[in-house]
Amino acid sequence: MAKTLELFNYLNQHDEYKSGVQKQISTAEFKKGEYIYKPSEEPHIIFEVVSGAVKVGNYAIDGTEHCYDILKPGDFFGNYRLLDGNFQEFAKTLTSVKLRQYELIFIKKLIFTDIQISEMFTKYIVRRWSRAETRFFTVISEDTSVRIKRLYREFNVKIKDVDGKSINIFSLFSQKDIADLTGSSRQTVANIFKKVNNDYETLLLELDPVMIP
Repeated sequence: MAKTLELFNYLNQHDEYKSGVQKQISTAEFKKGEYIYKPSEEPHIIFEVVSGAVKVGNYAIDGTEHCYDILKPGDFFGNYRLLDGNFQEFAKTLTSVKLRQYELIFIKKLIFTDIQISEMFTKYIVRRWSRAETRFFTVISEDTSVRIKRLYREFNVKIKDVDGKSINIFSLFSQKDIADLTGSSRQTVANIFKKVNNDYETLLLELDPVMIP
């Protein structure tokens, strides 16, 4: 699994930040299928996934939902206007989820005053960008079956939800999610599944027999 930011652990190890941890960081739990926020909302919070999985994306002009990333424990998301961007998205739970909520003003102060936190945060953001760029490269250079195979390699990961239930992230994906994340159409993905009679394990065996647990 990719390295995470480990911001919370770092703050708890330093006495000068402990009061801020108590005042500026809270936790919240969401049920499966709930919105954490929608594109029209602008929470002044940075979220960290503690348990469960979160889908982030946006809506097309016709209202169609499009997914562009799935986040697992250790991932951060939310109001990145600290980077002076004008960016909107929705965040929706794929499982029951527990989140840490960092006040945006607190995060901004940490980034601009503590070189170690700034370095950690920069490395984390670069890893997220690299992940997105790698997906984009597969979209323009490989066929759909290979893209699905790569997506499976990335998300064939077991996590736990709020209740401690173990879940494979890839098994949570709808065919529409797979299409969005591989730059394909839902019909193309559906046709690939149809060839193996919609059997999940058969599909994965066909894509990469070595990787089936």
